[in-house]
Amino acid sequence: MASDPSPADLIPLSPRDLVVLTVMAEGPIHGYGIVTAAQGRFGSTVPLDPANLYRSLKRLMRDGVVLEAEGEAADGRRTYALTPLGRRVLDLEVARLRVLTEAALRARGGEGVGDDAPEPA
Repeated sequence: MASDPSPADLIPLSPRDLVVLTVMAEGPIHGYGIVTAAQGRFGSTVPLDPANLYRSLKRLMRDGVVLEAEGEAADGRRTYALTPLGRRVLDLEVARLRVLTEAALRARGGEGVGDDAPEPA
């Protein structure tokens, strides 16, 4: 990384990156743990398989958002964690999406997320 980016330089996040960072916000986790946690929380809303996960992790590490955590999981797997920059990026993206979501709900006259919302494909 040539210079330290600001969080604003790294948003908007792709849906896949948002899912990865959201799962990682709870603490260091290995790749398979990210995939299973994402499936448990988000279902098929944003498909996350090992191939696209590791492409995302590689890019997020390059950008300084994620790092390979010190040590390994008890089973010997590599673990990954958010950096302080990664936490700021996630917070900024969540705030950005909240503003957009609230504006969209007001525009359609909705009361809240989930009110007569269509099911994800």
